[in-house]
Amino acid sequence: MKYSIAPLPRWEDLDGGEPIRVARHYRIPVEDDELLLLPHGRPGWLRLPAALYPMLDALDGTSVAEFTAWPGFPDAAGTLRALYDAGLVFVGGRTGVRAVPAPRGVGDGVVGAGEAVGAEPPTALLLKLTGACDIACDYCYDYDSGRWPGRMTSEVARRLITECLVPGRRLTLMFHGGEPMLRFGQIRELVEFAELRATEVGASVHFTVQTNGRHFTEDVVAFLRRHAFTVGVSLDGPQDINDRHRVDHRGRGTFARIVENFDRFPEFMRDEVGYISVVGTDTTPDDLDRVWEFFRGMGVHSWKMLPADAEGRADDKPETHRFRQTFAAFLGRRLTEVLDGDLEPPYLTNLVQLIEPFLSVERPNMCMKMPCGASSDLLVLDAVGSVRACDCSYHPAFQLLPRAAVAPPPGRTLLPIADGSLTVRSRSTPAAAALRDRERWLTEDAPCASCPWLHQCAGTCPARALINNGSLFSVDELECTTRLALFPRILEDVSRRGSALRAYHERAKSRAAGGSGAATAPDLAVAPPR
Repeated sequence: MKYSIAPLPRWEDLDGGEPIRVARHYRIPVEDDELLLLPHGRPGWLRLPAALYPMLDALDGTSVAEFTAWPGFPDAAGTLRALYDAGLVFVGGRTGVRAVPAPRGVGDGVVGAGEAVGAEPPTALLLKLTGACDIACDYCYDYDSGRWPGRMTSEVARRLITECLVPGRRLTLMFHGGEPMLRFGQIRELVEFAELRATEVGASVHFTVQTNGRHFTEDVVAFLRRHAFTVGVSLDGPQDINDRHRVDHRGRGTFARIVENFDRFPEFMRDEVGYISVVGTDTTPDDLDRVWEFFRGMGVHSWKMLPADAEGRADDKPETHRFRQTFAAFLGRRLTEVLDGDLEPPYLTNLVQLIEPFLSVERPNMCMKMPCGASSDLLVLDAVGSVRACDCSYHPAFQLLPRAAVAPPPGRTLLPIADGSLTVRSRSTPAAAALRDRERWLTEDAPCASCPWLHQCAGTCPARALINNGSLFSVDELECTTRLALFPRILEDVSRRGSALRAYHERAKSRAAGGSGAATAPDLAVAPPR
């Protein structure tokens, strides 16, 4: 669901008989005898002195005419406008934070009990160029012997790119794998195709790539810079930590080959690349502190830690309670340091992405949208030719169209776009409907339905919930407990003048066009690392 803010009209333009109703909301006491108010069922928030809270009871049920005639109106008018804009007050049945209806159009598919699927195509397309990789991380969620030899066909990729380019909109095109740089020639081809098609239709396109960092050359770096790529590199920290798990197919560590790029391309590696470190269940608090200090010492702009998922090579390594405590405690310590004034890089993308939902009703990171952007904002074309809702899990629940429904049989060509849109067909599948059903479950039946943070949290990642609990209709414990612990602290600071977290977020985004990398890219952080 997308939201926008429609400010309250001028008082003289309102019908005096329209009722004023206070929305169902949550109150969180903070210092200075103030309250944080969050509306139920929609994003938004407001910080309000507790002394003004009785005014809400007095307003509830009055009319616009009664309110404007009240002697205290001149002093209270601004407060009511702020409440309206935050989704906390309804006037005539309307409030400021409003759901944006999904676009409808010719070719809409129909799912479930008559539910129509919007015609607007995804804003992000992830292309898994190959299933092969030249390293063999022992936590790789993506590894599967059947996908290893897979190579994505450019024909279907061009078809999906064409469908997703819409006049006046930006498409984010993500290159992934396996190791996508093993197919660098195909990247060149598809980038040139996408730029040409975008120009023809009046759209724009942005590129990102997540790589293991072993394939940077003068030519590659020049190409990535020329086409303004957002670049993410997977690196787990200092050599002894990185080489525990990120090894080649002979069991040799990969650290030295990656880090030599800091000497070859120092500005690129420090300012134009974002880093992801996968955090396994054997990680200790000391490990995380050492990884943090490593990246700070390397002078990089941004870094993200990502919990290893129990799939692929790591399917026998489920998360433990101790690991979850370690992960959450580390984020809490880093948050405390920022609140205490440490605003220097590297910017921890985990924190940046938790701050963002409080700064706007928009959700630049599709993983923090309500619902998750899988199958709606994002589609994935994988190396074996199937279309998937997301790349965070290879569970069948995320497969929208199998290869047989995507690629034509031998000797036949793809259907014309008007007759067989892959994007519409993908969203009309039972798997896509199940992801939408999860939104209804979150807002109606799940414990999340009564959580004040639902529209900031988005109910946690469905892929992680499925991996760790065996069901889409569950929440991920690590994300849930971490957000419940950090969100109150984040909002209390964000709601202040001179917020440290607002400054931290602005600094982190200041070089987003270059230095944020796939590790922090707001529209792109949907794909686990290579």
